[in-house]
Amino acid sequence: MHFDRLWRGGRLATLDESLAGLGLVEGGSVGCVDGRITFVGTELPEGWTAGEVVELDGRLVTPGLIDCHTHLVFAGDRADEFEMRLRGETYETIAAAGGGIVSTVARTRAASEAELTASALERLDRLLAEGLTAIEIKSGYGLDIDNELKMLRAARGLETARAVSVATSLLAAHTLPPEHRDSREVYVTKVVDEIIPAAVGLADAVDAFCESNAFTPAEVRRVFEAARAHGLPVRLHADQRTAGGGAQLAAEFGALSADHLERTDAEGARALAA
Repeated sequence: MHFDRLWRGGRLATLDESLAGLGLVEGGSVGCVDGRITFVGTELPEGWTAGEVVELDGRLVTPGLIDCHTHLVFAGDRADEFEMRLRGETYETIAAAGGGIVSTVARTRAASEAELTASALERLDRLLAEGLTAIEIKSGYGLDIDNELKMLRAARGLETARAVSVATSLLAAHTLPPEHRDSREVYVTKVVDEIIPAAVGLADAVDAFCESNAFTPAEVRRVFEAARAHGLPVRLHADQRTAGGGAQLAAEFGALSADHLERTDAEGARALAA
């Protein structure tokens, strides 16, 4: 049997359910042909050959890593807010002063699609170097139809630029954009009637932030119903700061994921477990 490349002498995390823990196998080898794994085991086939042999010297080999919740596409940074938090400022006071999500929205809106792609590629390359093979990427820093779609296109473009699987989530219901601070109903209606339909084909799912400083369960329900009407599954940022019913809503709509959940109460936990 010939391999293009063979990694030999590693600790293999096989995830074999018949073995304890990660199903670790000592002294294992992995062989590939044309970029696909064709052999995993401890006893190499008789008469094997390889174009390249990599001696692992006991290093750990795992399946490709998956990052199922990222905000990889954005412009600018909020490094100054770390200092504010160290001084005791809360998330809410930072947001009220124009920081937080809204500050990233302003920079992301000002960036071109090419600029967003370039900065996201730098972040993606660091993840790939650590073993990432698949990633979920959210929008949510555009908060209008043009910029949300721009973010989704930038995320999609990463999959053609690198050997990685990308799943995209439309997070237009992340927070209220500055121009709609006093018109919540108008913005939620735009998300439901305009942004979600326009994102079909670019987004693999619809996400939302159900929280006291973001969107109410009733508002998220409207978003989720629109997603369902357009054949899109849902995800949810839920119960990060308060137990506001997000976990129950995620369970009701069969969400692909319910993330954060730091403040989920017993009722929410039971709903997710059901």
